[in-house]
Amino acid sequence: MKKHELVIVGCGPAGMMAAIYAKRANKDIVILDKSTPGGRIRSTYQVDNYLGFGRVTAEELVQKMVTHLHDLEIDDTYGRVQKIKKTATGFIVITDDDEYQADAVIIASGTNPKTLNVPNESRFVGNGLSYCAVCDGIFFENKDVAVIGGGDSALEESNYLSRICQSVTLIHDLHDFTANNGLIKRIQNNPKIRILTETQVTGFCGNECIEGLNVTNLKTQEAILISVQGVFIYVGNKPETAFIRDLSVTDEEGFIRVSPEMQTSIQGLYACGDVTKKDYRLIATAISDGAIAALGAIKYLDNCLKKR
Repeated sequence: MKKHELVIVGCGPAGMMAAIYAKRANKDIVILDKSTPGGRIRSTYQVDNYLGFGRVTAEELVQKMVTHLHDLEIDDTYGRVQKIKKTATGFIVITDDDEYQADAVIIASGTNPKTLNVPNESRFVGNGLSYCAVCDGIFFENKDVAVIGGGDSALEESNYLSRICQSVTLIHDLHDFTANNGLIKRIQNNPKIRILTETQVTGFCGNECIEGLNVTNLKTQEAILISVQGVFIYVGNKPETAFIRDLSVTDEEGFIRVSPEMQTSIQGLYACGDVTKKDYRLIATAISDGAIAALGAIKYLDNCLKKR
């Protein structure tokens, strides 16, 4: 079993910022992540509102963050966390193939995309259906695609796909989008994007790959078949917290409840970023959360050391 003062679960913006603050306080840390650094930033193409960068590709922004980590000799370690146990002296973090003993833990595990739970959705994942336009958009060059959702992510990725695909049909089940007005105007002025609001997706169809999706107009109840070769779903996110369900620190949706100092109801256990219960999930708020969580953990670790 490996021993560290602080284990950070997740290497997105919140986890990376927490690691930087903790490292600069000379804490012995390890970051565990089930995939490459960057978190959900990697599922978008471009970032327009991150201070100091203006308009920047997500890949470039992530690379700058990772370089900052490596400059401080902080390495992210692969580890799919299965469970976190509270002990008398701290925590045990169990991954697929290792165990870590820690005095404190910061959870920054982020979220995963929600599914629609309609017929044939799981069948076509990877065969025309995706939850990441940046990852898979290039496979649909000069083809007709649909994007499902009404928030910032759905509209941003519709705009991105319009540069690659022949056409984009944006489908939303409400009358109004929840995205910001600037994005809405950009989409409305894009000739390659067709907008269908008050329209609900009821299923997908095709043989080997997606060939179309079934929708219902919620005003007229008319059933329509839309012919597309690709579908991208952006209908929200669910927290990655199954590994702490036994600790009773989450709400009914699975998001972690924290104090303004990012501490859970368990001393020494902190959480930050998208995985927490909050109103706004942005890169900027994740960075802020990560710094606050690290400062709280540093103070906790220093107090523990004084008592020993």
